[in-house]
Amino acid sequence: MKLVYLLSVVAALWPATEAGPELSVRDHNKDKTASKRPTIRVPLDPTRQHTPLDPALAHLRPPAPRFPSEYDMFVGLSAFRDGARCGYTIFTGFSRATRPDKLYFGVVDQLLEADLSCIDAYCALAAEAWPELPCKYRDQIRIDSRDAAESRGPTYARHFQQDLVRDEEFCLQLDAHSEFTTQWDTLLVQEWQRTENEMAVLTTYLHNIDSHILSDGTNLGARTAPHICQTTRGGSGNVRNVAADLIYDSEQPQLGALWGAGLSFSKCHAEKRVRIDSHTKWMFDGEEFLRASHLWTHGYDLYSPSTRGLVVYHNYTAVPAKFFELRVDMSTKHLETARANNRVKFLVGVPFVGEIDAEELDVYGWGTVRSFAAYLNYSGLVFEPNVSDKQSCKQLHWVPYEDASPIEALLPGWAPATLAPPTAAVRKPASMRRQNGVLPSVATRQNATESSALPALGFLAFVLAAFVGLVAWPRTHQLKAQ
Repeated sequence: MKLVYLLSVVAALWPATEAGPELSVRDHNKDKTASKRPTIRVPLDPTRQHTPLDPALAHLRPPAPRFPSEYDMFVGLSAFRDGARCGYTIFTGFSRATRPDKLYFGVVDQLLEADLSCIDAYCALAAEAWPELPCKYRDQIRIDSRDAAESRGPTYARHFQQDLVRDEEFCLQLDAHSEFTTQWDTLLVQEWQRTENEMAVLTTYLHNIDSHILSDGTNLGARTAPHICQTTRGGSGNVRNVAADLIYDSEQPQLGALWGAGLSFSKCHAEKRVRIDSHTKWMFDGEEFLRASHLWTHGYDLYSPSTRGLVVYHNYTAVPAKFFELRVDMSTKHLETARANNRVKFLVGVPFVGEIDAEELDVYGWGTVRSFAAYLNYSGLVFEPNVSDKQSCKQLHWVPYEDASPIEALLPGWAPATLAPPTAAVRKPASMRRQNGVLPSVATRQNATESSALPALGFLAFVLAAFVGLVAWPRTHQLKAQ
């Protein structure tokens, strides 16, 4: 009984360890051994994700968000013969926004002659909801209507989608079959602010609308936050994201390396400064890799929204039509496809055979803020023969700029060093050393837990020693009495 009592005292005094977010990683690559590979849990610590791994650069941080008192927002959609769902996306955007008067939509609507247009579908819903006006918010919707027969894939359409951006502060890109929830606009901006980074891009694959939204737009919330961290190669040999893994207990945006077309939210200067390459016709695999690497080398950082920032959901029902099923001259299609794929191979340094679309490579190349080689190291992507990608399913850390001048030009008054650099004082052992008051970013939660548990371990040893003495004392006393 004495031991039970003493152990209960130890349990009461033992320091509680607060569990942080965890990334559940499942091998999504479909092969014969995939089912034998266990799902693993990777501990994350987003509170340290802005501390560079290089101790010599640990004092550097990304630029703080510049948040205006008044702001507006642009939402870009590219629809391919999907007018009904596109119109509903716009309708839920306006009807469920906190500030619909500050909201603007830009739609690249690719249609055949008999198709229902996105704007007609929206106006029908608007007339039912607001009968006093013919088509409420119509003047806040910009339409670039195009012949679907001339469609050449998502990157081609999204290039023209960027042309619809004006002087808005924030820009959101979505698939044209999404659904918004109540107060989505203010909540999404708040999530972006939580990144503490002016160059932040929130991006992910969205959860399904099923079981997440009530008919009135109420957000039922999600238990997990999708996080894209695995890649493979598509049939064209281009990089393709592989589904999304899930973060549990997610309350802060999580730094990532990959970009998802399902949602991309940032300051609009990202859309204006980093244009989507229009010379990648018919490309599907490779689009997201190009966008991620271009943004990152131009100084932008990618984050998965936390569950607090999941305010839009995706309609995963079957699409009414697919661009790659268009009836076109197949010889022309094959040539345009090969030219686009070879363009990407040329950019990443992979050998190729055949023609290449080499127009405007200087316009759509990598940025100078960070190198492409640094992006490969950061993302785990590998372009060597017979070598698999290393993946990025772990706690990533912010990488300082190699050339900060473009960011300085974008953000007048900002300078790279926002914390004092480390001094040349006598260095403590790595396990105990602090950098600017922060434990080294390479420390794991296990190490931190072990360090915090040292006093309790000492106390436990003391209690056990006391217990042994307590048990042995009567016997010792009896021996002395004899």
